[in-house]
Amino acid sequence: HSSNATGAMENPRSDLKDMSGTVCVVTGANSGIGKAAAAALARLGARVVMVCRHEGRGREAQAEIRAEARTAHPSHEDTIDLRIADLSVQEEVYHLGETLRADYNRLDVLVNNAGVFLESREETVDGVEATFAVNHLAPFLLTHLVLPRLRETAGRAGEARIVTISSEAHRGVSMNFDDLNAENGYNPLQVYAQSKLANILFTHELSRRLQDEGVVANVVHTGIVNTNIWRGSGWISWIARLFSWLYKRPEEGARCVVYLAASPEVEGVTGQYFKETEVVNPSPEAYDEKAEARLWRVSREMTGLAEAGEGEHTE
Repeated sequence: HSSNATGAMENPRSDLKDMSGTVCVVTGANSGIGKAAAAALARLGARVVMVCRHEGRGREAQAEIRAEARTAHPSHEDTIDLRIADLSVQEEVYHLGETLRADYNRLDVLVNNAGVFLESREETVDGVEATFAVNHLAPFLLTHLVLPRLRETAGRAGEARIVTISSEAHRGVSMNFDDLNAENGYNPLQVYAQSKLANILFTHELSRRLQDEGVVANVVHTGIVNTNIWRGSGWISWIARLFSWLYKRPEEGARCVVYLAASPEVEGVTGQYFKETEVVNPSPEAYDEKAEARLWRVSREMTGLAEAGEGEHTE
């Protein structure tokens, strides 16, 4: 830990940029880390676009964050926007991406935070195993759809940032390309771990393709945070809840996300895996370039980007 990085974390305001005039999109923003990160970015002056699945919960969270942001920046007009989208449904992700591109003339930060942990196998309307769909394909697709805005913003403002939440859970698994849909037996921990490995492989490939364009992409393990992801009914959730007193509060978990979104210290840093605010090496499997290229190709096919020719310019 460099001392200034530690200092930045203890006082989250000290070393962060004034985000006034920037636009930051945060997925899964109605609870947990997403909500805490959205609130922190709003306090730094950003226009925050909260992406939530449930309108009711989204509106409640929006009202709370709005009140906080007003206290921090009384002069700012209303800067907390809400978008409703179920990220497990690709059509909704497409719609979200298109409206974000249409409604905002800049996009400085995209935080791919929304994630699920499912104890039994579920399939989305697109016929994809739901953990893989929400945790990997949704951020993959949304990132591609808003990339034109991120690029333009980087061209004008010098930099745009993509922050994707991964997890130390990625260690010890490799991508099972023969069964990405987990049809041959479903192990919740394995499937979750694989989706988090996919986040890192995607980020490595993305950062390589965006080299020299001013758009940086990093992944972060936030530490184990007490969030809704553990609200299931099976034994894993039971154990997780049993130890929840050991976990961080969402505000603490969100600090490293905000650090990656708003700290001048990470300017130009890309393709890295952060454990909280330190760069660490992910698992050896996360450096498999063949797997990175294959996952990219398969993900384009699974999201329909390959046919649409969307984002071809990142080839």
